[in-house]
Amino acid sequence: MTSPPLTFWKRWRKSFACGVGIMIVMIGFGELPFPNGWGLIEKTDRVFGDWIIRRSGGPPEKEQLVLLGIDDTSLTLNALAPAEVAASPALSLMSQRFPWDRRVWAQAIDRLADAGAKLIVLDLIFSEATDPDADAELAAAIKRHPGQVLLASAISPGGADEGNVFMLIEPDEQFLEAGPRLGYVNFSRDPVDGLERIARYTTTLGIENEGRRRTGEPEYRSMAAEVIHAMGSEVPTGDKELRFAGRDETGAADLYAPKSIYGIFSEKIWKQNYNSGAFFQNKVIMIGPVAPRFQDIHNTPMGPISGPQLHLQAIACGLDKAFIRRYTNSWPAMILLGVVALAWTRWVTRPLVSVFGLMGIAACVAGVAVWAGFALSILLPIFGGLLALVSGWAVAQSYEMVTERLEKLRLRRDFRRFVSRDVADAMIAQQDEWREIAAGVKRRVVVLFSDVRGFTERSEQTDPGDLVKQLNEYLTSMVAVIFRHGGTLDKFIGDAVMAHWGALGGGSDEDHARKAILASREMIAVLAQMNARWEAAGKTPFHIGVGMHLGEAVAGEIGSPDRTEFGVIGDTVNLASRLEGLTKEFHCDVIFSDEVRQASGIDDGILNLGQVRVKGRRNPVRLFGIGDEKLVLERLKSFERDEEGVIVMTVK
Repeated sequence: MTSPPLTFWKRWRKSFACGVGIMIVMIGFGELPFPNGWGLIEKTDRVFGDWIIRRSGGPPEKEQLVLLGIDDTSLTLNALAPAEVAASPALSLMSQRFPWDRRVWAQAIDRLADAGAKLIVLDLIFSEATDPDADAELAAAIKRHPGQVLLASAISPGGADEGNVFMLIEPDEQFLEAGPRLGYVNFSRDPVDGLERIARYTTTLGIENEGRRRTGEPEYRSMAAEVIHAMGSEVPTGDKELRFAGRDETGAADLYAPKSIYGIFSEKIWKQNYNSGAFFQNKVIMIGPVAPRFQDIHNTPMGPISGPQLHLQAIACGLDKAFIRRYTNSWPAMILLGVVALAWTRWVTRPLVSVFGLMGIAACVAGVAVWAGFALSILLPIFGGLLALVSGWAVAQSYEMVTERLEKLRLRRDFRRFVSRDVADAMIAQQDEWREIAAGVKRRVVVLFSDVRGFTERSEQTDPGDLVKQLNEYLTSMVAVIFRHGGTLDKFIGDAVMAHWGALGGGSDEDHARKAILASREMIAVLAQMNARWEAAGKTPFHIGVGMHLGEAVAGEIGSPDRTEFGVIGDTVNLASRLEGLTKEFHCDVIFSDEVRQASGIDDGILNLGQVRVKGRRNPVRLFGIGDEKLVLERLKSFERDEEGVIVMTVK
C-alpha cells in the first residue's frame, strides 16, 4: 500500500514543477526581489500596447489646428525670387541668419491675427533680450492682440547656484508685461523604453523637484493645456498617456504636416494657398521649428515627429479626452495565469489537448487585451502573465517528459528481468509495431535450444542452494552471449535455454544464421572457462548440447489474459529441440540443420553429419555439427543406416 505522502507527491508533482516554472519567471525576470528588474516584461508590454495604439489610432487630424514650420525652405528662401524677398520687410529679415530678427514674429502675429486666427502659438522661448527695437515691436504686437498669442516657457534645471533644482524659464519681462498666454513645452521620456508618450498638462515646481505639490504654490499649464483652455475646453490635469493619431504604415509624421512659415509673407502664396488669409479664420496656428538642424525630433509610439507636431497631438488628445490607461503592475496577470497554469497542468493530461488548449488560453488573453485597448483605451500588462503561463506549463511538461523517460528506463530494466531485453525495448519504444507482432505474425527465424546434460540426476545429489547458484551463474553467462549476438531470449525451461533470431523483424536469414552459429560457439567457449573455474573450486562442471534450425514459425504473445509471454511456435521450434537432443548421440557440442549452414555461409570447423531421419519426421534432415572431429567421426561409423545411407534415429 502506497503511503499518503508518496501518493500526494505523485499526484501533484506536475503542479509543483509548474510552480517552479512560474517562480523562475518571477525571480529570473526580476519581478519578485527587484520590482524594476531587467524591465523585459514591462518593455514587452509597452511594445504590445504601442502595437495596439498604432492599429487603433487616436483622434483624427483636426482642421482647426495648423502648423507653420520653420523648415529648410523658410531658412533658405530658395523657393522665392530675390526680388520678392527684397520687396517684403519680413522676408528680408528672414533672409538673414537664424535666429531671425524678432520683427518677423511681430509681423507674423499681426498678419495671422488680422486674418482671424483664434490663437497664435510661438513654440520658441524668448527668454533673453536682443535688439531693443525688435523686442519692443514684438511686445507691441503681443499687446495689440490680447489673449491671441501664446508664448513658450520651459521647466529646466537651474545652475550651480540654484543647486540644480528645476525652475520655470519664462520669456523676457517685457514680453510678459504685454500679457501673452504662457505654456511650458516640456515632455518627459519613458524611463523604460525612452519613448515620449505622456503629456504632463499641469504641474508645479514642487512636483518637478520633490514629486509632490507644495502647499499654496502656483500651478502651471503646458502649452497644450493652455491651447485647450483658450479653445474653451476642459483642461486635463497631471500626466496623461496620449492615444496618438497616425497610420500604422507611415506613423504620425504626415499628420499636422508643417506648412512653410515663409508662405504667409509671400503675397502670391497668401492669396493662392491661404485665400488671402481666410484659411486661418478661427484656427489655432502653431509656429515652431521643424527643420532637421533644430534636432527637435521626438520618438513616440507612432514613430518620430517634430516638437510642434507633438504639441498638436497633445492638444488633439486633450480636446477629445483620447487618453490611454496603461496598467504596469504585472503581478495580477502573473498570479491569475499562474493559477490557470497550475490547474491546466494538474487536470489536463492529454498532450494535444494540453498544447492546443494552452494556445487557446494565450490567444484569449491576448484577444481580451487587444479588445480592451481598442474599445476601452486600457492597456493591460499581459506579457508577464503569459510568460508565467507558458513557462509553468513548459517546465511541468518537461518534468513529466523526464519522469516518463526515467519510468520507461525503470520499466525496461524490470521487463528485462522477465523477458528478453529486445522484447522489452520493443514493448516500450516501438509500441505500435509491438502490438502488430504480439497479435501474431509469421517469421523466418533461427531457433536455438541449449540443455545441460544429466542435470536431473545431479539435482538429486547436490545441495540445492549450491546447485541453484551454479545454475544461475551458468544461465547468466549464456544469456549474455545470446544478447551479444543479437538474439532474443524466449524462455528458460528448467536448465534449458530457448532463444531465437528474427521473430521481432529486421535483418536477413543470413544475418540471423551467422549470429546464431557464432553465439553457439561462444556459449561452448564461455562454458569451458566456467568449468575450469568450477573444477578448481571443487564443483562439478556442466556439459551442454546446442541445437538450431532455420525455418518459418509463428511469433506472438502466447498465454492467458493474466499471464502471457512472447515466443515462437511451430515445426521449426520442434526440430531445433530434437536437434539439441541429438547432440548426446552424435557426441557433438552443437548440431544444426542444413538450412542454418547454407544461410550462414560458415564452413570453417563445421562437421558434416549427413542425412538423418529424425523421429517424428517423414523426410530425412541433413545435419552439421561442431565438436571433437575424431569423436564425432567414430560415432558416425556406429550408426545404423537404411538402404539410402540415411542415419535412422530412434530418440526424440
